Amino acid sequence: MIPTTVEIVAETSFAEFQDKLRERPLVILYPRHRGRNALVAMFLQHYGQYVIYYSLAKDDATLNAWLDHMVNDEVFPAGFGDQTRAALASRADPEDLAAAFGADLFMLRSESFILLLDTFDRLRMNKAADRFFRALPEAMPAHAQIAISARLLDLQPWNDLLHAGQAAVVGNDEALDGGIYGEEPRLGQLEVFSLAGGHVYIDGRPVTRWDGSLPRHLFYYFVENPMVTRDEIFEVFWPKMSVKEATNVFHVTKRKISERLGYELTNYSGGFYIPSVRLSVHYDARLFEDAVTDAIEYEENAPANWYKAIQIYRTDFLPGIKRPWVETRRAELKHRYAQALIGLGRFHRGLGEMDHALGYLLRALREKPDWEDVHRDVMLIYYQQGRRDDAIYQYQQLTQTLKSMFGVEPSKDTRRLYDTIAAI
Repeated sequence: MIPTTVEIVAETSFAEFQDKLRERPLVILYPRHRGRNALVAMFLQHYGQYVIYYSLAKDDATLNAWLDHMVNDEVFPAGFGDQTRAALASRADPEDLAAAFGADLFMLRSESFILLLDTFDRLRMNKAADRFFRALPEAMPAHAQIAISARLLDLQPWNDLLHAGQAAVVGNDEALDGGIYGEEPRLGQLEVFSLAGGHVYIDGRPVTRWDGSLPRHLFYYFVENPMVTRDEIFEVFWPKMSVKEATNVFHVTKRKISERLGYELTNYSGGFYIPSVRLSVHYDARLFEDAVTDAIEYEENAPANWYKAIQIYRTDFLPGIKRPWVETRRAELKHRYAQALIGLGRFHRGLGEMDHALGYLLRALREKPDWEDVHRDVMLIYYQQGRRDDAIYQYQQLTQTLKSMFGVEPSKDTRRLYDTIAAI
């Protein structure tokens, strides 16, 4: 079956989507899934008449405010929410509020339905809201489900509810390492997007304040180097300081990282700083390199791994940071990204899909404009498509690039191809 546009954008087939929803009171749309809006569209497209849509407003910040506004919203029929209103009026505890709301859901419709809560991150997840949602699945009728869509969502209570079989997560298959939900509840979940703007999330929430650039840079260095000595760290960050001075600055900076995360990032063992056993680290650069390596080593799965690699690589490594170790690493990853683009370009050329091949190969040349063999690939495709002028212009671009970068001319093979094209 050919996937629909919504399925392509959502990176999830409807069959997989439907299977995850089965017999789960709560459904979480993975917050950092690129096609999260497409997942919402999939709900509306396939379950349209069964979906009740409610988008939280700015004044739905507390549990009581949200419930009060929602049960009085015009999207619901008159008479809905009587038990919830009574519970709110009596200042009921969160568990009793969940029971009252579940009873109102039972009376809302007799057939199966889904309550889709959009912009859910406007609700502040304090202790009361946590207790409410932990109690809600048991209070809900069997024919009702609640789907939650948010840009940001905490790890808890959703991870515990997932382990209890009361929640499902959709859209996490393409997330880093499968996302933050489903692992042991005792583990903190750290997501690092060094190839997507340098964003960091801890237990689902963004880390936006680092108390200076040094803690942020040292944090990235630890993530990038999972086994490193103190001497190596000092050489990178404080090469001109005495050991005593560097030690003092190091421990202060390391403490600031722990304060920002709420966890120790590293443990010290056998003379090395290694990742903390209390954190599960989801790191895009590592997954990107794994995909490229697998594409090179396992030819039968190479296209899928090339695709995976270029999906992960959204921007250059840690843009804006000019430290030497970052710039070296940035160049290495850019090189591997170009490899992935070339791999896909040549794969599509082998299938006879020349326009797709050109797209990937030209993207590779934007990253590595001096790769002569890729210029030849592009020239040959243009030639095969009857685009003689484009092929000649490509050769001229290569000639100019090689002259300005290295002071050399194109190789004999390239000149021979050019002579063939120009002679037509």
